[in-house]
Amino acid sequence: MNTIGSASLIIAAVLSTVAFLLASKPARRGLLVASVVALWIAMAVAVVALIREDTSLVLVVEHTRTDLSWPRRVMGLWGGSEGSLLLFTTIVATILAMAPTARRVAWVAPLITATLAWSLTTLAPPFETLAAPAIRGSGLSPILEHWAMLIHPPLLYAGLALALVPALAPRDQSTARWTTAALVALTGALALGGRWAYVELGWGGWWAWDPVENVALIPWLLLLVHVHLPSQHWWTRCSAYVVWPAVFAGTAMTRTSLRTSVHSFANADGLGWTLWPLTAVLGAAAVVLAVRDRTYTRARPAVMLASIVVLFSAVVIALGTFRPFLPGEATAGWFYTRALFPVVIGALLALGVGPRWTSDSHPVLLAQAGAGFVLTAITSLIGGWTEWYQVILAGSLGATTLPTLAGWSRHGAARTIGHLGMVAVLAGALGGTASQSLTFDLGEGETRVVDGAEITNLGVDLADGAPPVVTSTLDVDGSTQRPSIGIYAERGLRLPEIATKHGFFVDRQYILRSADDDGSITVTANTQPFTSFVWLGVVAIIAAFVLRGQSALLRFSRRAFKSSLTVDALAGDTSTGSGSG
Repeated sequence: MNTIGSASLIIAAVLSTVAFLLASKPARRGLLVASVVALWIAMAVAVVALIREDTSLVLVVEHTRTDLSWPRRVMGLWGGSEGSLLLFTTIVATILAMAPTARRVAWVAPLITATLAWSLTTLAPPFETLAAPAIRGSGLSPILEHWAMLIHPPLLYAGLALALVPALAPRDQSTARWTTAALVALTGALALGGRWAYVELGWGGWWAWDPVENVALIPWLLLLVHVHLPSQHWWTRCSAYVVWPAVFAGTAMTRTSLRTSVHSFANADGLGWTLWPLTAVLGAAAVVLAVRDRTYTRARPAVMLASIVVLFSAVVIALGTFRPFLPGEATAGWFYTRALFPVVIGALLALGVGPRWTSDSHPVLLAQAGAGFVLTAITSLIGGWTEWYQVILAGSLGATTLPTLAGWSRHGAARTIGHLGMVAVLAGALGGTASQSLTFDLGEGETRVVDGAEITNLGVDLADGAPPVVTSTLDVDGSTQRPSIGIYAERGLRLPEIATKHGFFVDRQYILRSADDDGSITVTANTQPFTSFVWLGVVAIIAAFVLRGQSALLRFSRRAFKSSLTVDALAGDTSTGSGSG
């Protein structure tokens, strides 16, 4: 079976290379489809090996173990560098083979597929075997054994692949459905990554500007520009072209040691550096296509302003993510926070006022925005959030929300729901500025009040198993919370399992740091306001994209129906004229 997998990868690499050489010929798509079939055969071989625990494969030994359920064994495919690249290559090749492609860029899809396939074959072979089969696998990294990681990587790769499509399509062909699908996938993937970080890493937040997530956020921002501007606007096309190098620069970055990451597959130097030439070629192509593409369509000033704000955000994040190329230390989270704060304020004002600026009374609109700003700023002060940035951000959220709600009926459900979703996510970010964390000791039977919550230590239990687990039972205002520590001796790890008491306005997290034989514990209590707003906002944003996609599909169907009626009418006129003659 392993030989079949290796042979399939070589066949895929050869076929995609021939497709690149014959890019201008009709055979190109057939060769691409054949290479995709070969990649899926290789994928199937790898998945079967993981499920059956074929311990002759390095991939299986390093990323699975006997006590894992079969879905978690499959997760081992993207738990390491080789398997994740196989998954990424297969998804990208599949989507590019199906994508509508203009003749002038017909070489792009086979070039990408060939580069990734040859990288798999030569630098990151997923079917590398051991001299003798191992007794058992060492297992997937315990921190990745979470349900979100079953969905997050495939969804992220699908979103990045879909993001490549808009720049491939002919100018006269709508890409709304592809763009919408990319935005839905990337939004869902980013949210799942944030959720995983929130419940697994134990630092109290859901976004840490990790490079792997940043490189997904940049294409997401570029696609936002793409969907907000007219389809034939020059900036619309340019934002699509820039996605090409953005995706592969990010792929290369996260597979080098230039940036550390919580993702286990983000350290494969040789593989990462081989992707930079592909990035350079796609970047040069993007520049040439942008210069040649002289299509101009007027856009509303408010939309242009919002697009500039979003593009600037993408540039700031790119600079921070790729900062290690320059001398000095890697960019920390404070860089993004300080650089993006004025951008976020500008974006909020554009969200609330922009859509109605050309159609509504300016005094009424400004009065609504001003009233929203004052009300929420005062609420922030009363609530004890008195830092200047908290007051300004809270006021800006209000200045966006009130005009958006007031214009609901006239500006479409999708736009309104999406904008309110962004407001909710940013409200969650505002809550993050008021989060609190306290680590303290607590003897068995002792009680302590932390940020208004009464916490009592009811005792500690040790459960033998694989792995052994130490569990503390806490009574928190009448509810039982059980934070624990899993002991992975073979890896030298002590991994906390966080207990979270969810609330609409406030989440409270409890992380067990240590436990003694006498029942005393050391525990960290995190208080995180407005985190639920983040997840609700993400749902709203995805719903808005789905509604937009349905509208685009409906418009496409109507145009197709009208075109068919026109053709039928012309055919009828022609036949009538021929008969009378």
